[in-house]
Amino acid sequence: MNELTSCPNCTAKLKSNAFSQNNILTDEKLELIAEMNNTVKKIGCGKCLGEEYINALVKFRLRRTEVQSNILIEINNIPIITAHSPYKWDYQVLGFTTGQSTTGTGLFSEIESSWTDFFGMQSESYNRKIANGEQLCAIQIRSKAIQMGGNAVIALDIDYSELGGGKGMIMVCMSGTVVKLNNIDILGADKVESIRKICELKEQLLAWEKKYPVVVKE
Repeated sequence: MNELTSCPNCTAKLKSNAFSQNNILTDEKLELIAEMNNTVKKIGCGKCLGEEYINALVKFRLRRTEVQSNILIEINNIPIITAHSPYKWDYQVLGFTTGQSTTGTGLFSEIESSWTDFFGMQSESYNRKIANGEQLCAIQIRSKAIQMGGNAVIALDIDYSELGGGKGMIMVCMSGTVVKLNNIDILGADKVESIRKICELKEQLLAWEKKYPVVVKE
């Protein structure tokens, strides 16, 4: 392609200098245009295919976001349990994973907590923030389990601590062991189907990252 002096698609002159540029699009970008538009790959320059590439990039980002969103919809079906050796589970240990979440309690939460403590009741504000922190941690460790090739997390441990020397920061930390269940049917049909979907979606993301490494980083 470097030997070309004009675009084989639109015949525009190819140039690259301090004042103007018009080059043949990279093979990665040409592949993306073809895949997103479901067409045969064609060679072209920024002048004739530049807009097509931008449109293809928008489509790609939307599809990638949709795949990621679908993973999040199914991700709660990845089991995370406190048991170290779940009954009848046949699995391979893949490694260790953690998730952390830090949130501020805030002035109004402090005031609300003081009043509820005064009346001998639990602070709903604190409880909500801790619950949100737990949820974020659970999403993190499930996501990491998927990335590691696992389909469950066992030996779950949850820790809570206050950070910032009285500045009202709460940290929730989860840790667990990522495993790959060999007898996955033990989880039930719904969870098995959900995990199958997650694996397919994950493979799609990995395929895109491998095929379009530069585009993914844009």
